Amino acid sequence: MTNELNKDEQGIKLDEETIDSIFAILDTLNSRSLCPKCTRSMKFFCYWCYQVVGCQRSDVPYLKLPIKIDVIKHSKELEGKSTVAHAKIIAPDDVSIYSNLEIPKYENPNRLLLLFPGPDSKTLNEIPKDSFDKLLVVDGTWQQATSLTKFTEELKNIRKITIKPQKTLFWRYQNKSENHLATIEALYYFLKEYCEVYESNNSPDHRYDGRYDDLLWYYKYLYEFIQATYRNDKSKKPYTTRHRQGYIEYDE
Repeated sequence: MTNELNKDEQGIKLDEETIDSIFAILDTLNSRSLCPKCTRSMKFFCYWCYQVVGCQRSDVPYLKLPIKIDVIKHSKELEGKSTVAHAKIIAPDDVSIYSNLEIPKYENPNRLLLLFPGPDSKTLNEIPKDSFDKLLVVDGTWQQATSLTKFTEELKNIRKITIKPQKTLFWRYQNKSENHLATIEALYYFLKEYCEVYESNNSPDHRYDGRYDDLLWYYKYLYEFIQATYRNDKSKKPYTTRHRQGYIEYDE
């Protein structure tokens, strides 16, 4: 999916030119199938087992990440509202997901970074690459995530990292600003900045080359599916009055 996501200061801008060919396999999945592991009836993938459902694993992108990522998921976060399954399925060897009730005991917390904004958060430009081995990310509502970072013993003293402000394209309503990202968006932007800071030395302007775009494979498909569904609805039914105005990009 390299170079098919145009990024600017407004956030991720999704093109439609090659949508059909990229996601052809997903467009064939018109009904639910049984998860091969837990036998739940699911579509596209299983939120619980992180298994591809309805097609072969080889039909889905596989991504190797430059750093190991542990997602600490709030135990009350609803599976269907979370996007971390996308990351686990697409980068299975580098992404692990734990409930906040089962956080691992990290032997060397000084080698960890926690992706979370705050007055004490630093940017990757301020952190030497050889000073950390793993990224931790909290997954939940903003209130849940804030609580985890403040009151969880294993997390509250870990160095915090932040990313540049971006606008979310998440289709689920939230009563926060457009700069509050879905977890998969935050991971993507972290990896994009990681590439720009540590991996783009051969580029004179440290330009990101799209190497981690496939992390958004499911996310992009679902976003475009929702956009197309409402654009093609002749009744012009509003998406939701709670979501920000103009979220559905209607053809002029």
